Amino acid sequence: MSRYIPEKSHSNKVFSIAEEFKERCLLNEQSLLLDGVTLWTPEHFSALIEHYVNQPDIGDGGFYDKLTGQLATCQPLDVALMAELYWIVLLAPSSVSAETKIQNLQKIWDIQHTYTLPADSPYLNLSNLHGLGSAGPGYNQYLWMEMVFAIEAFSLLIAKPREERAALLSDPMAFATWLDSLPSGKGRQLYHTLCHVLFPDTFERMYSQNNKIKVIRAHKLWQSNMGGDRPGMDKTLLELRKRLEIQYPGVVDHYSEPVSTLLPNGKLTTTDTSQLPVSGMNEVSSDEADLNDDQPTFRYADNLILFGPPGTGKTYEMQQRMQRAFDAGEEFTFVAFHPSYSYEDFIGGLRPISSPDGNGVVVTFHKGPFLTLCEQAHANPTQQFTMFIDEINRANVAKVFGELITLIEPSKRVIAGSKPNDNGAWVTLPGSDVRFGIPDNLHLVATMNTADRSIAMMDIALRRRFRFQECPPEPHRITPSQVGTIDLPTLLRRMNDRLEYLLDRDHAIGHALFMGLHTLEDVRNVLAQRVIPLLQEYFFEDLDKVRLVLTGSIKDSVFFKSRNLSPSELFPGAKHAIGTESRPSFEMSDPASWREEDILGLYGGVVPSAPSPAEPDIDATSTAQMEA
Repeated sequence: MSRYIPEKSHSNKVFSIAEEFKERCLLNEQSLLLDGVTLWTPEHFSALIEHYVNQPDIGDGGFYDKLTGQLATCQPLDVALMAELYWIVLLAPSSVSAETKIQNLQKIWDIQHTYTLPADSPYLNLSNLHGLGSAGPGYNQYLWMEMVFAIEAFSLLIAKPREERAALLSDPMAFATWLDSLPSGKGRQLYHTLCHVLFPDTFERMYSQNNKIKVIRAHKLWQSNMGGDRPGMDKTLLELRKRLEIQYPGVVDHYSEPVSTLLPNGKLTTTDTSQLPVSGMNEVSSDEADLNDDQPTFRYADNLILFGPPGTGKTYEMQQRMQRAFDAGEEFTFVAFHPSYSYEDFIGGLRPISSPDGNGVVVTFHKGPFLTLCEQAHANPTQQFTMFIDEINRANVAKVFGELITLIEPSKRVIAGSKPNDNGAWVTLPGSDVRFGIPDNLHLVATMNTADRSIAMMDIALRRRFRFQECPPEPHRITPSQVGTIDLPTLLRRMNDRLEYLLDRDHAIGHALFMGLHTLEDVRNVLAQRVIPLLQEYFFEDLDKVRLVLTGSIKDSVFFKSRNLSPSELFPGAKHAIGTESRPSFEMSDPASWREEDILGLYGGVVPSAPSPAEPDIDATSTAQMEA
């Protein structure tokens, strides 16, 4: 059971008053704080929907200041209902102290002064309001959205007949599935806090989707179809708990030992033998300092391009970042740009599809991966999202991003989850009448091969919207570094120095080409099948220059065979049309003929001389002969 919370001795009291809340408010429609008053009714909820849900105040000012204006014309009991909704929304989180919860509840209650807040109510006892775990700063920063979800969810629940309400409240998974189906609850943390505090025997004490994803991935239970299925994840976590309870009966908590899945810098305990570390676990269950009611703060998103020549670890670095995002429970999408990639592929656009009845076609707006990820980021403002783009410069970047080239700039982003207003840049996408802004919790990480297109040639508008991290060749990373007497890092440095002299530093050979070589045969194959073809591409099939980079000489060598093409022999009857000047032709020789000393010669290495056999002592031999 997830009732076990080592550092929260008051947890059973919290679960007890939550159970009373279900009976008193959700089933009997009675007020939680005003004895004998029927309060949780459709009539009072409709007033809150009219004055709060349908009239959001997106201007400046704190939550409680704006709430006073929104509810100024409401009846006293409507305001009392809002206060009780605040009570249940903040019951589970410990990121706001019990004292602050009472103070804020009093602020709401005092919007209308008809009733006195019953300070002696057991539901306002400080010992019952310390919370069960942290919901993070985002819960308070987006409190107005959590309250919208609470009003709409409870109003729909109260509108049901009592028997249906009782059935939902007696079936935790049915309640979670119903709650998750409500449109206003998309991305809201109240789903997690409410499910746990009302049904602690079924749902884990994890108040962010990120943490649930972390745990599922850490215990190797993640499946690709779990992405947006919150009830499905909760079922998986419940099955995991059943298994962990067998191993650690009565002491299963992911924020503490012995399980420790979400314990910062702690040892991960999984149900199998593999110990997968989980990174980025910064949301712990302990109390935090009180959070103010300011609007969500603007976060500067990171737009990063990893650039460098082929084989320098750009894709490897991006894969490492993807793995860290996966382990941290973050959401991400991977795309690869190519020459025919378009705005409609990446962002979205109108596309013809077959009509539902199969007769003819209809034109609909198709969302691309970037627009889809942006919508997910807006719906989950407390989470982090990343778009990974491989080979960003292979496509026409200005054409692919279109008008969003301005919006991806970190300073032009909009606060995730916000509505169109004066903050940030908003546009109306072609084919859609919805205002759109790129959220500040969406990051871009891309790779760029400088051999395909130099960074200096990139659109200046794109260059100033990204930061660039160079991935140069790093010969010291080559392992093993020695094959026989061949020093691979020295060989790579020498060839890259020649390339930089003849071309530039954008055209180089990456260290990845020489990783994992163990035999002379391996070295031969890399030179013949990877290095020389790359040099041919760099020099547009000019094998004379390829030979120069590889060997450092214009003389014949074991690596290339040359022959003269004589026009007098090839075109004996076209001397005046062709000319008389011969030209050389080169081709690569058989790699099997390349010896170790030949490869050493590419960078000036010397084959260690073998020790000469010991020669006989001439003087001693002569003396012996004479004595004989």
